[in-house]
This record gives sequence, C-alpha cells and structure tokens, in this order.
Amino acid sequence: MVEVASSATNKQITLSSHRMTDGGSATRAQVASAAVPTGRGLSMSPSGPAVTLAAEGDWSEGDLVPFTLHFEHGGAVSTSAVVIRPTS
Repeated sequence: MVEVASSATNKQITLSSHRMTDGGSATRAQVASAAVPTGRGLSMSPSGPAVTLAAEGDWSEGDLVPFTLHFEHGGAVSTSAVVIRPTS
C-alpha cells in the first residue's frame, strides 16, 4: 500500500508502522508504504501498520469511516474502518 485517502477528512492521513519495544510498549514511525501479501487481509495492530488521521466532526464508537487504499501493483481498493476507542 503506497497511499491512503478518505472522504471523511481534508486533513493529512499518514501511514505508520508500530514496533514493540523491549519494555513492552509500542512506538510508531511514519512509513512510505506497507506490504500487503496478495490475497490476504491487513490488520491494524500494535505490532503492525496503522493509518492515522484527524477526526473531523463527531465520530462515535461503531461509526464507519470510508478509505481508499492505493496499491503500487493493484490499483485502488475502497473499504471502511470501524471507529473504536483507543483502549479497545
């Protein structure tokens, strides 16, 4: 995945990678792309990639946020993410 866009915001959307530290916490760094194996899904987790954007408006837990994921060799794919609490 080389780019992420969303009609839910006009603000910058960043793609980042999470890595676990030796102390058991997660650290995040912005990345230019994320590998997605052909035919497999992509889960956002403390040990993997993440899409970060600033909320515009009042989002509630359970709301769907539309995204378009752009792939270097596969074009664009539209999908939605479910809003969860940061501690979920």
